[in-house]
Amino acid sequence: MRVVELVIYTVKDMTNTSKHLPTPQETSQTGYPGVTFRAILLGIILIPPNTYFIMANHLRYRSTLPTTMSLIYNVVVTLVVLTSLNFLVKRLLPRFSLRQGELLTIYVILSISSAIAGHDMMQTLVPVIPNGFWFATAENEWQQLFWRYLPSWMTLSDLSVLQDFYDGEASFYSTRYLAAWWEPVLWWTLFLSVLIWVMICIDLLLRKQWIERERLTYPIVRLPIEMTHSDGRLFKNKMLWAGFGIAASIDLINGIHAFFPTFPEIPVRKVDLGIYFTEKPWSAIGWTPVYILSFGVGLAFLMPLEMSFSLWFFYFFWKGERILGSAMGLQALPGFPYDGPQGVGAYLGIACFGLYGGRKHFYTMFRNVTGKRGRYLPPEIQDSTDYRWPLAGLIGGVLFLFIFSNHGGMAIWLIVLYFTIYYLLALGITRVRAEVGPPTHEMFSANPRQFILDSLGSRMIPPQSLTVLSLYFAFNRGYRAHPMPHTLEAFKLVEVANMRAGRMVVALMCGVFFGILASFWAYLVVSYKTGANPWVVKGGYNMLRSWLYYPTETNIPAVTFMGIGFLFTGLLWWLRTRFPMFPFHPAGYAVASSTLTFGWLWFSVFMSWGIKHLILRFGGIRLYHRVLPLFLGLILGQFVVGGTWVLIRLIWGVSVYSFYR
Repeated sequence: MRVVELVIYTVKDMTNTSKHLPTPQETSQTGYPGVTFRAILLGIILIPPNTYFIMANHLRYRSTLPTTMSLIYNVVVTLVVLTSLNFLVKRLLPRFSLRQGELLTIYVILSISSAIAGHDMMQTLVPVIPNGFWFATAENEWQQLFWRYLPSWMTLSDLSVLQDFYDGEASFYSTRYLAAWWEPVLWWTLFLSVLIWVMICIDLLLRKQWIERERLTYPIVRLPIEMTHSDGRLFKNKMLWAGFGIAASIDLINGIHAFFPTFPEIPVRKVDLGIYFTEKPWSAIGWTPVYILSFGVGLAFLMPLEMSFSLWFFYFFWKGERILGSAMGLQALPGFPYDGPQGVGAYLGIACFGLYGGRKHFYTMFRNVTGKRGRYLPPEIQDSTDYRWPLAGLIGGVLFLFIFSNHGGMAIWLIVLYFTIYYLLALGITRVRAEVGPPTHEMFSANPRQFILDSLGSRMIPPQSLTVLSLYFAFNRGYRAHPMPHTLEAFKLVEVANMRAGRMVVALMCGVFFGILASFWAYLVVSYKTGANPWVVKGGYNMLRSWLYYPTETNIPAVTFMGIGFLFTGLLWWLRTRFPMFPFHPAGYAVASSTLTFGWLWFSVFMSWGIKHLILRFGGIRLYHRVLPLFLGLILGQFVVGGTWVLIRLIWGVSVYSFYR
């Protein structure tokens, strides 16, 4: 009987990466509220240096950007430092050492605040505030076209204040600058806080289904969980240090090569298959790199096998679509292969089918809210959770977003459509990360703005509503650092470390609020010192000019491909429910739709899939668990050494090796 129990546990551990047998120390801490005041305070204290690192790196160099990765490397490095110091404190002053729940709370706070400071959120939002006025010229006619529609409380029009923002060589700590910026900072902080509050409320409503019933794997948080065990088991494992040594050596050698070109280099990013295909239709394959990125190999090893297979398979599926389109002459169509619309349809499909799969949960939730819990419900849907306050928080947050957007000038019907699509796409990304854990996820063309304009055209949308759409480009340029997956992963960590969900909500909101303020502070301080870097954020206003100058109708091909993406996702979902061994997961189709971003990582995922396949086939579960720390070491080694090179660049202003992009 004991043997059967061990086999069952082993299988569960393979499919559910967060579970582990408790140590005696952990058992004695059962019920300890890991979300403590000191953990939240430590997290808040660490937000400014982490945010400054992210912002300064972006504004000065635009290279090795941490928030373009699912697992944010500056947060992992900070956790390494905290864990190391905690081992020392445990030896000298054991009463004051941090428990696993506290370390994970700090990780959550830094993850959500770093995501907010990310490449596609606050780094885009801050310059959106003044760009509409600063870059207006007689040629682009921005002043005549839309200045009158820009809400004064969301933007900044004082050009004398903005001169030093763009030129630099000044200090932000001036009464004049502070007085000019405080109002848009206040309103955007309030708006973004509520935007993410709604995500947290949605997660609280879905938590029971996606974490406890469906037991999704959450590969992204496996490393933080293993790092924070109270007995330090991961750091005592020789395989971890073997993996760490491999990744660290590659980055160390290549880092020295960046300083001294005569020093040998390990060519992990040199091969592009696309250059070998020069004739049509094969030339349509485009850039197809064969890069070996240690953190990508490590993260892919944490995925279920069919997930990593689906990612690299659908990468070539998309390449094949381009080649077939070239052979059929379809590349003449503007926008072909419509990967953006197909991506929108895919992510919407993942969200919708994921919600449909939890229909029994929603039925139970409805009965609980209405007070009809009943003892005679089927056991699989019985639930004593109180959903009333998350539901009330959701309703209150959505109401605020309606009032805010309408006051800014967006029509009511457009607000409903916009935020419905926004949160469905957010759910799609969250589901993908929870189930697959890809090293990165990007959706440049998959956003509510593009969905609305493709579906309706810009002609039927009032100019003032179009203006708010362009302002909301600030948090919808891309989704590499979307905050919602981090909030759901936080509740997964609540389950792992036996914490209280209510306290985690407090920790998350502290991370959100102080993360937004720290992002504004870091961006403005660096910009007034070195000059703002508006390289991407004129895009929203350029689109607005195009919408107003050249009104569009419904984009029939784009809508058609949106539908194809949705239906194809539904087909894959249905096949997986009917045939458990069906190897293709719809998340692979969605993630690989961004071939440019995922192109950096496809070979690392393929390589990891092949290694894991061989390990499970010839060595079984036992060998898998034995070598797992090696792949965790690959992630740690690259993040620690690669992150150190970035820190050296920030401190001394020298050119260094970039381990990613």
